[in-house]
Amino acid sequence: MADISVQRSHGMSLEEAKGKVENIVNDVQEEFSSLVNDIDWNGDKTRANVKGKGFTGRFAVTDTDVSIEIDLKLFARPFRGKVESRINSRMDEYFGPE
Repeated sequence: MADISVQRSHGMSLEEAKGKVENIVNDVQEEFSSLVNDIDWNGDKTRANVKGKGFTGRFAVTDTDVSIEIDLKLFARPFRGKVESRINSRMDEYFGPE
C-alpha cells in the first residue's frame, strides 16, 4: 500500500483531466527538480510513473477519477506530511476540494 494515496472525482472530459494531471506532474518536476530522476508516461497519457530520490509515484486518470500514489523510502518518510499537503494543494487547484 502506498504511503500517500489521494483520489478525486472529476466532472470533466478525459482530455481535460489528462491535461490537468500532466500539469501536476510538470509542477512536481519543476518544484522538486533536484529530486525527480525519471517520468515515464504511457502511450495515451493516462498514467505516469515518477521516480526520484527517496520516492516513486504513480499518477493516473480515468473517465471519472484522478489518483496519485506515492511510496516513500524510509529516509523520506519524515517528509510525508509536507508531501501529502503539497499533493492535496495541487489536486485542489486543478480539480477542486474533496
